[in-house]
Amino acid sequence: MRQNVLGPRAVPETAAPSPDQVDGSVLAVEGLRVRYPGASAEAISDISTVLAAGDRVALVGESGSGKSTTGLAVGGLLPRDAEVTADRFAIDGRPQPLMAPGVLPRRRPDVSMVFQDAMTCLDPVSTIGTQLRTVLRDATGASRAEAKVRAAEWLRRVGLDDTVRVLGSRPYELSGGMRQRVMIAIALCSRPRLVIADEPTSALDASLARQAMGLLTDLVRESGAAMLMISHDIDLCAEFTDRVLVMYAGRIVEEVASERLHTAAAHPYTRGLLASVPTLAGAGAEWLSAIPAPTGESGGCDFRARCRYATDRCAELPPLEAGVRCWHTADVLAAPGAAAPAVPPPSLREISLEEVPA
Repeated sequence: MRQNVLGPRAVPETAAPSPDQVDGSVLAVEGLRVRYPGASAEAISDISTVLAAGDRVALVGESGSGKSTTGLAVGGLLPRDAEVTADRFAIDGRPQPLMAPGVLPRRRPDVSMVFQDAMTCLDPVSTIGTQLRTVLRDATGASRAEAKVRAAEWLRRVGLDDTVRVLGSRPYELSGGMRQRVMIAIALCSRPRLVIADEPTSALDASLARQAMGLLTDLVRESGAAMLMISHDIDLCAEFTDRVLVMYAGRIVEEVASERLHTAAAHPYTRGLLASVPTLAGAGAEWLSAIPAPTGESGGCDFRARCRYATDRCAELPPLEAGVRCWHTADVLAAPGAAAPAVPPPSLREISLEEVPA
């Protein structure tokens, strides 16, 4: 299985995908950047990654970290005022054109997206059958009769056996779980090479979320596609993916195998995310303050304003060693229990002005 390749390019041995990694990959991206007009900083900076067929990769981080922007940039669906650049961008080895400012976005042919709220993404006035058949005919060239048969088959594949009723229903006549299954069918019936799932379960309860993710990952595996899952739920990502990319302030700060996430995560931010997950025993031990606004300053670790390990050295460009953008990896792993240090919530401690991001 191919491994992701993360920037920055200032570190030659890990900066760019090697030729053997790019050849045969489903997605190969190097140095992807997105900037919006008037913004003081890039929305995402120097994102580089490789996904092979069958890869299931998660992109996690807090709101505002750049996860959805990355997914939309890969899918070609950013607003038309976005400026998108990359040193390399290829799907199945074929270079892909990047969005130009002022040009309406267009979906990439081999990429499908599963969004978080099916109710707002499905056409509320068209029946499910009409929407599913339209995608089938457009993507596969099926005739009307063939599309009608395949639409029913796809509904059965996603666990909706009452095909006549569902095909004739409009989205608001179905439950949330049924709508999400319909969206999965629409996303996969076009035979994509890459599936981007952007918070695909946030509108579902815990049990339905795992059912939907199990269904999605099974169908992606059967098709031989690759999947990029974007989510706040770090535990759900660890359960249904092979690798986790942790994103902060528009950059990927760590890559770790999903099965080793709770034991091998080394970046203080990743540790903070894991420790912040609520449990039956109470809220997470680690408290992460709000993400400070981008300053546009070059160099240095973006997380240093929130990190208890931060030193003057962190004002320099952080290295990328073993997939972690941090000078203090050894310090974190040496902490008792190899866990992030406990920080009580703000209501239980006195916050000094130095701790509040400017």
